[in-house]
Amino acid sequence: MDPSLRLPDGLTARPGAPSDVDAVTDLIAACELDLDGEAEIDRGDVQMAFGRAAYDPARDLVLVHEGDLTVAWAEVHGTRAEADVLPSHRGRGIGAELLRWTEARARETGQPSVDQMVTDANLAAAELFRRHGYEPTETAWLLQIRFDDRPPPAPAPPAGITIRPFERGRDERAAYRVIEDAFNEWMDRTPQSFDEWVSRFPAHPAFAPALSPLAFEGDELVGAITYLDYPGSNEGWVQQLATKATHRHRGIARALLHTAFSSAYASGKRACGLSTNSRTGALALYEKVGMRVRRSYTRWGRTF
Repeated sequence: MDPSLRLPDGLTARPGAPSDVDAVTDLIAACELDLDGEAEIDRGDVQMAFGRAAYDPARDLVLVHEGDLTVAWAEVHGTRAEADVLPSHRGRGIGAELLRWTEARARETGQPSVDQMVTDANLAAAELFRRHGYEPTETAWLLQIRFDDRPPPAPAPPAGITIRPFERGRDERAAYRVIEDAFNEWMDRTPQSFDEWVSRFPAHPAFAPALSPLAFEGDELVGAITYLDYPGSNEGWVQQLATKATHRHRGIARALLHTAFSSAYASGKRACGLSTNSRTGALALYEKVGMRVRRSYTRWGRTF
């Protein structure tokens, strides 16, 4: 897509490229720090996003510059969009123009809708979405459990359930199936192929198989966690958690979480975090195991 945008004088736009991982990471970090007081983004997250199936930075990503400085960006992948504007350049109409671009790109690829997830601290973005006919469709929460020099509860798997770490070359297919089946219970979710899942999770630079517990009943995998160990962070991260539908309400998810928390604590982490959303119905579970909401987000969507 031609990234022609109606921008203020002195600003230019260009299509993205694989080499833009660092520029996008730095821009997102600056916006997170400004809005939420903490930069959560990791370069590996952006690198993995650039490698998504059917994602073409030259068509699905646009960057806005003032001279050599990247001041804004936007992308579209399927119906999902994301955009940020540096704090120093807000209030100049750049966000509205990027919103127009994301809608045009989504339409061009035949999507029936487009949406963006933004922190609830971004009041200006919420107002922008409302003015352009968007409605809130989903709530997401960032949760954390702090150890404060106290070890988390010891894992207590239910009767008949054993837990061991993920093993590369052995567990990818079974873990993918359990996780994918669970996530496909969400309404309107686009299924993810095995190769897509591998490229985003087991292939993630921060993926830690030794800290990713799997639950078995006999030889059957019935629950899984994928865990990311970000370099230099004092917080462990549970990226995905799923339990097979036939084995829920038995305490398997709780045992997996306690195992992940114990591993994080043993590896020197002072906390462990994860994110969840209103589609999963899992917020109560996380609060019961001692996690607390740190931040909330809203997904804003528009149907064409």
